[in-house]
Amino acid sequence: MTVALLPPVTSAPGQFLADMEPLDEGPRFVRTRGMSRWHRPRSGIRFTDRDRTVFGCWCGYGVGGSERAGSFLAAEEPPAGEPVCGTCEGRAAGAGQDDSPTGRLLVFTPRWIAPPTNCPASRSSLFEELPGGRVGRCLACGDMQPLRAMGGPYNPRYAIVQHPTGQGLVEPCPFHRWRQLAARDGHVLCDCGRELAS
Repeated sequence: MTVALLPPVTSAPGQFLADMEPLDEGPRFVRTRGMSRWHRPRSGIRFTDRDRTVFGCWCGYGVGGSERAGSFLAAEEPPAGEPVCGTCEGRAAGAGQDDSPTGRLLVFTPRWIAPPTNCPASRSSLFEELPGGRVGRCLACGDMQPLRAMGGPYNPRYAIVQHPTGQGLVEPCPFHRWRQLAARDGHVLCDCGRELAS
């Protein structure tokens, strides 16, 4: 049995490599031979040009390598008596990835999965200026919003005001979600280079 994986979102900037493919499902438990306990995968990336898979675990550890070469182990259920990471187990159950091991209701809400309340292009130059120069179309969500001078004397800029996320929000980058938006020729893309569809 496999479990649904979350997008491999990272808070660190990074380049998107052409051979990286995010995984949407993976094994229930993973570990390397050197780890003292089994972990629950939260996200996964497959490198298509190399025989390599990397899982990000709920506790923050990473497990990767080639399963065929035996670099890491995957299991439906850990062997009896072998320890399981409590942080991984609790967060996986709380986020709804799997049933609670204790029978109690656990809750955990991962950051960056749901669209943000405020548009990620707020207070930035990600807008198309409309005639008159006082209103702009947000390139990230498509809403029309006022434009203002911001930043004060040491960081002056002309930007779109902070606004709620509109209905036309661009699709998220599978690696960085909406955290690192940029624009090129009127199109929104992630800083890692992936163009985002609206």
